[in-house]
Amino acid sequence: MNRTRQEKVRLAFMTIAIVGFFVIAVVRLGQFQIVEAATYSGIVERQSSGKIAIPGERGMIFDRHGRLVAKNVCRSSLYAQPETAREKNIAVEYLARLYDLSEKQVTKRFKLKVGKFHWISRHLEDKLADRVAQKAPRGLCLREETRREYPFGKVGKQILGFTNIDNEGLSGFELSFDSLLAGQHGWADIRRDGLRNTFRVREQALVKPVPGQSVVLTIDWHLQEIVEEELELAVQKYNAHSGMAVFLDCRSGDILSMAHCDPGEKNPDRPVKLRAVTDQFEPGSVFKPFTAAALLDAGTIGFDDTVFCENGRWKTGRRILRDDKELGWLTFRQIIELSSNIGLGKCAARLGGPAMMATYRRFGFGEKLGCGLPGETSGHLVPARTWSDYNISALAMGHSVAVSALQMATAMAAVANGGELLRPHLLLGNVEKNGYVNRSARREVIGRAMKESSADSLRAFLRGVVENGTGTPANSEYVAIAGKTGTGQIPNLESGGYYYNRFTASFSGFFPSDAPVIAGIVVLENPHPVTYGGHTSGKAFKAVAERYSISDPDVFSISRHVYTECRQRLDIAVEAPEFVGRDITPALLLAEKKGVKLRCLGSDGLVLWQYPSPDRLVMVDDEMLVVVTPQVIDSLTMIDLKGLSIREASAFLSFAGINYTVEGKGKVVRQSIKPGQSISARSVCRLHCRPARGGRGSSG
Repeated sequence: MNRTRQEKVRLAFMTIAIVGFFVIAVVRLGQFQIVEAATYSGIVERQSSGKIAIPGERGMIFDRHGRLVAKNVCRSSLYAQPETAREKNIAVEYLARLYDLSEKQVTKRFKLKVGKFHWISRHLEDKLADRVAQKAPRGLCLREETRREYPFGKVGKQILGFTNIDNEGLSGFELSFDSLLAGQHGWADIRRDGLRNTFRVREQALVKPVPGQSVVLTIDWHLQEIVEEELELAVQKYNAHSGMAVFLDCRSGDILSMAHCDPGEKNPDRPVKLRAVTDQFEPGSVFKPFTAAALLDAGTIGFDDTVFCENGRWKTGRRILRDDKELGWLTFRQIIELSSNIGLGKCAARLGGPAMMATYRRFGFGEKLGCGLPGETSGHLVPARTWSDYNISALAMGHSVAVSALQMATAMAAVANGGELLRPHLLLGNVEKNGYVNRSARREVIGRAMKESSADSLRAFLRGVVENGTGTPANSEYVAIAGKTGTGQIPNLESGGYYYNRFTASFSGFFPSDAPVIAGIVVLENPHPVTYGGHTSGKAFKAVAERYSISDPDVFSISRHVYTECRQRLDIAVEAPEFVGRDITPALLLAEKKGVKLRCLGSDGLVLWQYPSPDRLVMVDDEMLVVVTPQVIDSLTMIDLKGLSIREASAFLSFAGINYTVEGKGKVVRQSIKPGQSISARSVCRLHCRPARGGRGSSG
């Protein structure tokens, strides 16, 4: 076919244009793919992907017998991060409907800004979280977080303390050991399509979160409950302003219980301190056993020596020292049993103030003991400028000295165990990945406070106090108690001197007296009208000892305390195993070994997905979900969701990238996509739920 010249020119131009277009396209493509590849890859990555923080799970806390006393509960939190002004306006409208507010109120309260992250509400209830998940517009998102919960309520909260909304310790053990309990954040990758819809969140984190260390306390939560109940009862019964108590194992230094009771405390659910550790008081006569220890060690007075107690009134220098009763000639044992100020003062004058001060320091007074809780006080132990007989006598009977309840209990434990001052501690050990408890805290001897022979004699004296002396109200027919009473005047810090009608009543002792195991103290501030320590604090101490001994007759047996000396399995919580990628048969064997149950969503093949995810702590005998698929799969198919909670079902649907709606609450009874059907990211599954039998709703 012959073309005209005009046609040839036109064809040439078309050919040049087409070739030129492709040349330009190839050059431009080369520029994008080779020359400027790094720049444009970064832009694409920023626009289509992102990172989200995965909080590390906070470590759980157990008591010495494996009771779970602090745990984590998973909750959804709502936040806003609108990318455009339109998204922000739509989010404001939605929040106004959700919280029944005006748009002006929403704008003022939440102050949403384009491109800025802002929390809306933390730790939503499951019902509200499900509602938000179904209907929230772009710019509003849910994030899974954990919240700290304490299964025993207020019991032990003064020891445990509490955390803030970000799971950071603010007081108590949670604060002191925050670095141990807190996990490390990880990061996960997210992918978005061209419309900014998030369509993929990697199950495997880019940086795996590191869970915090789970720990075991020395506290016996059963004894802790008893102590708190009896302390509160004593404060009410004896009209005391407040009270505090400490009990510990005198053989190991393990703190078994600590508490205070203050009816005027503003927020007992969020205690900022434990007064048994942070507060100090003037002990009075309950301090006399440590003066007796100094006298016995020095050999200043013999058992058969007698001292004239001046019939209750002794003038020393310009001062007058008094006893409650008109006492005459007494042996040293009787001086302790009847708590004679004059008799002990005369004996102490023979020894001298400096020697007594040295003994008190050996018992740990005037120094922090390092128990592990914040705010611990060192007390107050300052030598007199000149050691007159009156100054020595006042010091001997517990005046001009300040102590904490923890110091008193620890010192009494030294008397009970034969004279060794042990460091009191709160942390028994940590829970290893295999579920065993590794006792990290060992018996630590600070020093020898008194001779063993002297301690033997002093224990007999203190038993006599309860049998024959001022502590007879603390005598029990169920358990042999030994100890010392105290009724000290409260110092007037404003004008000096002492209040004539305000007293600190106390009883410090140990039980059983023949083979001591537990030592402790009960202190009541300003009880009235009965003020004597034996009749108030002594009775509370007796009630604690009796209830604890009767409720658990084996509490003093050697076998019961083997736990404190060896490794013991803690079969309450285990770390969720990694099942993904395993064949279902070995996965079942691994689950059985770990003590958890598997619910298999599928019959045979490899585990594709699991819930909860690996590294999460789960309770023994809890049921874990796994999706099992053939080793060769063309596409993901729907599983049977019936019987699952909303949380469990939504975990799978989120993994599969499926949109879903929920009707009702409780367990899934019907699903719109039948089991076995192929599913894709555009699938929408409607879940119909119904409460479990008996009307119990699901927590999911």
